Amino acid sequence: MEQRIENYMNQNVYDLDNSTELGYGEIFSIFWRRRSYFIGICGGVLACMIPLVLTQKPVYRSSMQMLVEPNYEDKDNRGDFDPIESSIEIDYATQLNLMRSSQLLGRAVVKLRPSYPDITTEEIQNYLVVSQVREQEDKKEVGTKIFQAVYKDEDAEKTQRVLEAIQEVYLEYNLEQQDKRLREGLSFINQEIPEVRQKLTNAERNLEVMLTRYNLIAPQTEAIDISKLLTNTRQQREELKAQYKQTQSKYESLEQQLATTGNVDSVDSRLSLSSRYQNLLNELQRIDIELETQRSRFTDSNPIVQGLLTERRQKQQLLEKEAGNILGSTNLQVSSSDNLESRGQLDSSNLELAEALASTRNELIGLESRERSLALTEQKLKEKLNQFPDLIAQYNSLEQEVAVHQATLKKLLESRQEIGIVINRGGFSWEIIEPPQQGLQISPNITQDLVLGGIVSVFLGAVSVVIMEASDNKIRVSRQLQEKVNFPLLGTTPGLSKIKDSQFSVRLPFFSGNDQETIPLQVIEWLPFRESLDLVYENIQLMSQNSLINSIAITSSIAGEGKSTITLGLALSAARRRKKVLVIDGDLRCPTLHEKLDISNGVGLSDLLDGVTSVPTVQEISRAGSTISVLTSGSATSDPVKLLSSGRLQNLIAHFEKTYDLVLIDTPPAIGMVDAIKIASSCSGTVVVARLEKANFAELMETYGLLGRINVLGMVANDSREVQQRYAKNKRYLPSAEV
Repeated sequence: MEQRIENYMNQNVYDLDNSTELGYGEIFSIFWRRRSYFIGICGGVLACMIPLVLTQKPVYRSSMQMLVEPNYEDKDNRGDFDPIESSIEIDYATQLNLMRSSQLLGRAVVKLRPSYPDITTEEIQNYLVVSQVREQEDKKEVGTKIFQAVYKDEDAEKTQRVLEAIQEVYLEYNLEQQDKRLREGLSFINQEIPEVRQKLTNAERNLEVMLTRYNLIAPQTEAIDISKLLTNTRQQREELKAQYKQTQSKYESLEQQLATTGNVDSVDSRLSLSSRYQNLLNELQRIDIELETQRSRFTDSNPIVQGLLTERRQKQQLLEKEAGNILGSTNLQVSSSDNLESRGQLDSSNLELAEALASTRNELIGLESRERSLALTEQKLKEKLNQFPDLIAQYNSLEQEVAVHQATLKKLLESRQEIGIVINRGGFSWEIIEPPQQGLQISPNITQDLVLGGIVSVFLGAVSVVIMEASDNKIRVSRQLQEKVNFPLLGTTPGLSKIKDSQFSVRLPFFSGNDQETIPLQVIEWLPFRESLDLVYENIQLMSQNSLINSIAITSSIAGEGKSTITLGLALSAARRRKKVLVIDGDLRCPTLHEKLDISNGVGLSDLLDGVTSVPTVQEISRAGSTISVLTSGSATSDPVKLLSSGRLQNLIAHFEKTYDLVLIDTPPAIGMVDAIKIASSCSGTVVVARLEKANFAELMETYGLLGRINVLGMVANDSREVQQRYAKNKRYLPSAEV
């Protein structure tokens, strides 16, 4: 017996550890439990759908396909036609909306009215589907230039005739609209050409004025030439500076040589006093300035520059000749200078030095004049070059404006010519690829509709089961108690299903659906029930190792959860272990324990608490070789709370704890009355019984709140179908008439 209990405990722990997730078995059990709702929903849906499917009228479908492409595309290679390729963009979305518009379909109605007087535009719109045919290209869905029109109706011939009328309307309307748009486009072009020509003329005039004003031909090229000329001028100045420095050294050397003879001042005086010499020197400087100015504009090969160079050489020769004449004259004297007169005439050697000095001086003066001219030229070139960015930008803007107007005018002229050709050729080409045929029946497909109806019914039935299960707050399996309630689970008692007439057939109050009828004592001795209560008792013993528990209150959230049966079964389990056990019926409002055990309810608990008697009337009950003591509720009382609130209850329980090894008190439900709390607060521990598929989370949480401050040992899950199924596999656990 002990080994069997240990095996059952291990099996129960294993089941609890492996049932934390919702498995297929539990899902099946949910659907089995809700099978009436599931079957009802499925049957109701099928009952509605089957007549609808069987009474459906036949529907016919006809279609046509048309190729829409511009008439001015290249059609020389029609043998290689590709419906996807198109160099002309067509607004397919607008085209589709037009095809289904009431304006076009109204024309089709007029054509169909002689054959179908009752046909309307709304009817065609409801059953006509127009779409663009799409094809796969490089794993992408690409739209083609093919349109497909589909029409459905209960008349096969009507589907074909409607599409034929729509086809005629489409072709007529398309030609009208294309011709209208092309002519409007030609009118617009004719209106735009004069305006564009005028803009082009104005832009060309502005460009010409700008070039004339700044004396330009090609600003960008001229800017590059001026930049090169500026660089050349700077190089000439550097070369001139080096030449000037060399000539200056030569001049200083000649001065030193003449200084030894004392004739330097005489040479300077003679040259400065000669007006002709000074005039020639000024002319030479003027020619140098003019020469540098012209060089800033022209190259040395230019005739103007060549003329100035020739004139400069002539003036240079005259200047040197005049200096020789002045310095070589033996009779020339300076009236304003006695020093020159005292020195007398120059000898031949000094004359050569004087002529060389004069020539070098003239050269220095010419170099200075050229340097000033080059500096002035460089400054002018810089100023002129700084103006070119703005001039180039202005020139480019005007040139671009001219180019844009020229391109626009050219395009307008070409478009006018092309559109004129298109108008003469008739606009767009519509080619019928697949003409309308007599409609083919597409529905009803009875087999498919019935299968679909079955799928829908199963789906709706499953949804209803899920909704009902989600809205159901009842506890179905013991695993839910462990997950939702903070009380420890002490054990699970089995449920008992219906059995054949030849077997023991009884409905127990601790099973689902039972009423409050009297429980036969044979049920308490049913082996599966005994073993489950043995496990509960062992768990209580394990929990009481650290503290002595001699009295236990057995309660539940509401009535009818099997706490009286659990109390008796727990008492017999303790008695089989040679424990002296007392069972007390603590329900002073609605006592039932004496009826279940078929004993008298004379002097009981209420009489002891009321002081009517001080000697308890304990009755002995023997079952399966075990004996327990029972104290009934006693006489009826009008105020149970007053009796339970007196100090006599606690003293009475303390007295029984000294006399018995275990005292079990069957209390009223915890919710709605204070009796259970009063009794539980006087006991060493409390056990809560919850009937599966009857108890709900809200009631258990309320019970937990009421008993939270009392020593609650744990909960017992009553009426478990899972445990019953495990026992049902072994026939020796089935109850029989001999039990």
